[in-house]
This record gives sequence, C-alpha cells and structure tokens, in this order.
Amino acid sequence: MLGLKSRRVDFTQAFTQSPIDSDVYMRIPQGWFVHQGQLQPHDDPSFRDRTHYIKLAKTLYGVKQAARQWYAHIRKGLLAMGFRASVIDPCLFIRNDCLILLYVDDCFIFSLDKTIINDIISVLSKNYKIGEQGSVQDIVGIRITSDASGSTTFRQDGLITSILQDLHLLEAAPKYTPVIHVLHPDTSGAPREELWNYRSLVGKLTFLAQMTRPDISMAVHNCARFFSHPTSLHEQAVKGIGHYLLHTRNQGLFYRPDSSRRLDMYVDADFAGTWHREYTHICSSCLSRTGYIITYNGCPIHWGSKLQSEIALSTTEAEYIALSTATRELLPLRHILTELSMSSPIATSQPLPPSTIFEDNASCISLAHRETQLRPRTKHIALKFHHFRDYVLDGSLVIEKVPTTTNWADIFTKPLTQYVHERLRRLMMGW
Repeated sequence: MLGLKSRRVDFTQAFTQSPIDSDVYMRIPQGWFVHQGQLQPHDDPSFRDRTHYIKLAKTLYGVKQAARQWYAHIRKGLLAMGFRASVIDPCLFIRNDCLILLYVDDCFIFSLDKTIINDIISVLSKNYKIGEQGSVQDIVGIRITSDASGSTTFRQDGLITSILQDLHLLEAAPKYTPVIHVLHPDTSGAPREELWNYRSLVGKLTFLAQMTRPDISMAVHNCARFFSHPTSLHEQAVKGIGHYLLHTRNQGLFYRPDSSRRLDMYVDADFAGTWHREYTHICSSCLSRTGYIITYNGCPIHWGSKLQSEIALSTTEAEYIALSTATRELLPLRHILTELSMSSPIATSQPLPPSTIFEDNASCISLAHRETQLRPRTKHIALKFHHFRDYVLDGSLVIEKVPTTTNWADIFTKPLTQYVHERLRRLMMGW
C-alpha cells in the first residue's frame, strides 16, 4: 500500500559469527590436532591415543546460548547503524528511513528508497558474512504475489504438497470442511494403522495454520492435543484435514486492504466444547475454546484457536475469558503501530483509530463495560481477566455486538457445516 522497497538477506552460518560469552571447550576427535589454527590429522599412532581439547572463540550450532549470542551480536551492529529495537518486539528494528525485521538468520529490509537499502546491505556485508539476497516475495516458505489492483496473495503450495505426499493423498476424494467433530482421548480406541509420523505431520499443519491458512486452525489444534498417544480416531482426523487441503491446495490468504488504518478484532468462545460423557472424570473435558482473529485495514494478520486454561462456569464467563485472552494479543500490536507512526518510513501525524472488538455475547459486553455491578455469577472472575477495561474506558478499545452469523472468530471455536464454514472463510480469506 505504501510502495515500500524491500530486500531479503540471509546471514551465512549466523550462529558461528557471534562471540561466545563463557568458556566452552570442545573435544577434538582422536587422531587430529590443531596446527597454526587449522585442524589437521596426525599420523603418529601414540598421538592418536591422546585426547585434545580446544576452546571456542565463537558459538557453534548446538551450544545452548548460540541463538541468544547471535541476536546480541546482530543487535549491537544494528544499534551502531542508528536503529532502535522496538519496545514490544525485540526483532523489529526501526530507523526514520528504514525498517528491519529479523527471523533467526534471515533479515528483511524495508524502505522507500532502494539506495538506503543498498547502503545498509553494504555496511552489513563488511561486519557480517552475508549469503543469499533476494526479494521478500518468499518468506519462510510463503509465496507472496501482488497484482496491479493492489491485491496480495499469500500461499504455501510447497508445504501443502509435502503434507499431502506424507498422507499419500495426492489423489483422493476431497472434503469441504477440515473438522467433523471435537476429538477426545479415545483411550480404548483402535490403534493407528498408518506409518507416517503423527507428531511431524501435525507440526507441518500447525505452521501452515499459523501462517496462511486460518481456516484449519481449530482442526489442527484439535489434533495437536493428542501428540502423546494418538489412536486411529486422531489419525483419521488428520487425514480429514488432508482431504480438505486437497480440495483447496492452491488457496491461501487473499488481501484487499482498505485505507482505514484500523486494527480490529473478532473474538468468540465455545462453552465446554470439549465435553464428552465418557471422559467426565477428566478436567480438560470441561474446558471451553477461545477463538480470535485480528485484522488490519480489513485484512487478517493474526489469529488463534486454543483451549482456555481454566473451567468457565457459564457462557458469559467463557466469552469474557476469550475476550481477555484475545486483547492480550491486540494491545501489543497497537503499541507497535504507535511506535511506527512516530518515527519510521511509515510515520504519520494521524493518531491510530480506536480498535473495534466484535463480540456476539451481550452479557460479556456488558461486563466489559462495567455496566453491571459484581453479581453472584460473576464476582469470582479473577482480576487477570479485567486487564483491558482501562483501554475500554479511555476509548482505545470499543466493543460492539455482532451477529454470530458474521463473527469471523466462529470458525476457530467449533466444527461448522459446509455452508457456514465457506461463508465465514469467504469473509475472512477472500475465497
């Protein structure tokens, strides 16, 4: 929307570029020794029986503090170049003419001027070993394409193909919803029949759901709860997601942003949605599910589907816990946008508009606005769920009632019919 130029830079063997913060020694394999700084073999049989050690001057992959030391090393260099780290996200570095995002050893640079980007890369190449450079059209396996109308598509075709290959579903009957029912432990159920790795495959699905496919978030989390002892029931649920992806393998997130600069959110809860009569003795069978999705300029940028950490005693309480949980994700994003609006290539003198939270439970909205005094059914709610009330009072957050039929977050809380699922997916993802 802003016409920012961009570049992606990869640091070669990043962890080995940073100094180590403590004394760490590594044993040299027998038969080798260090000569003039080089590791060389030794032909003397008696020498091979000795054990030699070297002291690390740099971190290595596998050293427990390697990632932390690399971040401290690159952060020091960026601060010397005039950047400042975001207060909210330490991997976002801001300068009045440039933005830099770090993702482990990948660096993404954004500016209105290509010359500034080239100058930054030139400085980085003098202080660090830099490898591949390219556009930001491919980020951690996400393919980003734009057209002349201003629309942008985010897809992960390669990852979806990999998942379908693991499941042996390149040719199979499609499904039109990713989840049929809420899963339970199934302790007496039939064992698994397939040979694919359950944990690995659900890990791939989790990454896909977090990046470009919010429509499968609830289904994936539904399966991820049973990593330890998956049965045939859970296996079939994973395959069901695969059948759904087969039907939608060429789809992703489709953005048509507006210019409102609004950061809004939809939130919903499914009261005691995990309950099952055979597992009433398990506390987790009484938990409710939280679902939320945050949008910027009308486009989804962050979402989640998760079980609540404690048992809610009513629909109102479940919805209020979901509202509180979701605002913990919304408020830091508001702070980041405020940071960027003060001093960055996208700085603006206009204040950030209030964020509207769309909620479909009237009692929850009333409780959030303090329109009612504490009552027997709500006085026990812990103070940690009231943390966002001050933002409601000062006008930063506005909570509005929305019909359940148009609440995007409904897709994150429960299994839906094909019609409802496709209608909410079209509102949320553009297809």
